[in-house]
Amino acid sequence: MLRMRVIIGSLLCILLISCGMNDSRYMSSGELRQFETAYSGMQEKYQSLISEYQAKADTLPQEVQVLYGDLQKMYEQMDYNHQQMIARNRARNEQGDKKMVSDKLRMHIQSHMVGEWYHQMKGMHQKLGNYHRDRNHPLLAKLNKEIVDAYANILDRIPGLDEAADVPFNAQGNPSILNGKRLYVQNCASCHGGEGQGIADIFPPLVNSEWVTGDKSTALRILLNGLEGEVSVREQTYSGYMPSFKARLSAAEMAAILNHLRTESKDSLSVFTQDDVIRIGKTYGNRTSPWHADELRKNSP
Repeated sequence: MLRMRVIIGSLLCILLISCGMNDSRYMSSGELRQFETAYSGMQEKYQSLISEYQAKADTLPQEVQVLYGDLQKMYEQMDYNHQQMIARNRARNEQGDKKMVSDKLRMHIQSHMVGEWYHQMKGMHQKLGNYHRDRNHPLLAKLNKEIVDAYANILDRIPGLDEAADVPFNAQGNPSILNGKRLYVQNCASCHGGEGQGIADIFPPLVNSEWVTGDKSTALRILLNGLEGEVSVREQTYSGYMPSFKARLSAAEMAAILNHLRTESKDSLSVFTQDDVIRIGKTYGNRTSPWHADELRKNSP
């Protein structure tokens, strides 16, 4: 949580995002009430899912039990960011238009950060729903599908997500002094496993994956904008959604994570620098949608 606040602070100092913000980044009082109602409805569905999962946990494979445990930890982090966004909207409605441009910048960043969390949770439930559907667990499949729909509804209510945000970076950032493995565990292990080995047939491996060990721009574009649809990893096909991490990770942190994964895959691979992330981020700075595998296979800039 402290790291997130530091990132937000550095973003404001650098002012990479356009200062031409307007109040469309905020929700009105009425919109905020509707949003909170939708969020409460999603949480009720989530509690129903967890209750049903706990009743059947002993019948599920160990890796799926671990995945549900990680899911609950992710909900806590997601909810923290959600509450921060709600508080900022409430403050705006209470204080009217007497807000600094910097506060509008914070709102833009916060909205994108929360949007990334919602997309990640939506993708997680989509994967779990497909897993349970394919293994004839109808109620667990149904509950996960209902949560996917609830997140889609919530995402539609957040203003500003259709507007691109720049890559956060600290001018003094240096991936080589960051702990890439720790950053990986904090941000990626819940889905891709503690050692990057993937999780059963649900989430693909990252270590020794051609998407990580190949052209630098490919892995960076996935981290910056996410990935959607079918993707082949080590001769196995996976389908689903991976969110962007643009608002949650700085350029140096993205580089450190990818360097960790490339080192775990092969010793001879070139390393990512902060400048690599910024260059690719600027090249695709106007993109607001996730990539598809066929797009990423095209020649990199």
